[in-house]
Amino acid sequence: MLLSYFRYFVCVILLLTITSLANSSTSSLNISPGIYKYQESVGEKIIPFYWKVEKKDTLITVSVFEENKSFINVCSADGATLQWQLKVSGKHDIVANRTGNLLNVSGTRNGKMYKKTVKIDERPWFQPLSFSIRNFLASDLTKMSFWIIRVDTIEPIAMKVEKKEDDKILFNNTLITAQKVEVRVEGFYSPFWHGTYWYRKSDKLFLKYKSIHGPPGTKETIVKLIKLPETLN
Repeated sequence: MLLSYFRYFVCVILLLTITSLANSSTSSLNISPGIYKYQESVGEKIIPFYWKVEKKDTLITVSVFEENKSFINVCSADGATLQWQLKVSGKHDIVANRTGNLLNVSGTRNGKMYKKTVKIDERPWFQPLSFSIRNFLASDLTKMSFWIIRVDTIEPIAMKVEKKEDDKILFNNTLITAQKVEVRVEGFYSPFWHGTYWYRKSDKLFLKYKSIHGPPGTKETIVKLIKLPETLN
């Protein structure tokens, strides 16, 4: 499901409660403080979730919350993920850290002790795509490659993101100019799946995600921003 691709890939998903940031932190992030609420829908099934971003010194913490589940991502200012934690009540409590080109994963999975180390390469690790590709969006690059951990398998996979034409997204009865990007798996399977993301052009706020997570006939997964922080309303 998208939460495996947006809050932690995803990014989607990249998942939201957002703690108020100090003025200097808000300025550097260029995201207003408050509570952002998103909604994932697959057919008639709807899952609300909440997104939080905090800045402390040179580190950014991006958190995504839904019922009985949370994803905590610690990133550097350039978006690269340094640490990721997955918690699912009564099931998973896993932490992954990057040391050089090694991903060290440990904790409990399906109630059992879990530990592994996986070698990757020098490409960045982007777990919360809701935040991690902000620098890419603001750059002159048109495409780039990165690593992400699949939530269902706890395995890293190489992905690529490519900029598409700007688009318009309807939010609160207002058309917003959005940067559109497409994310695909690297390699042989690249033509067979892609996810499309939209970010507000002005500040790179994640607005929408759309993809199909399954074989032909599977209902489309859509994630979208449904409520800005109370402080902005």
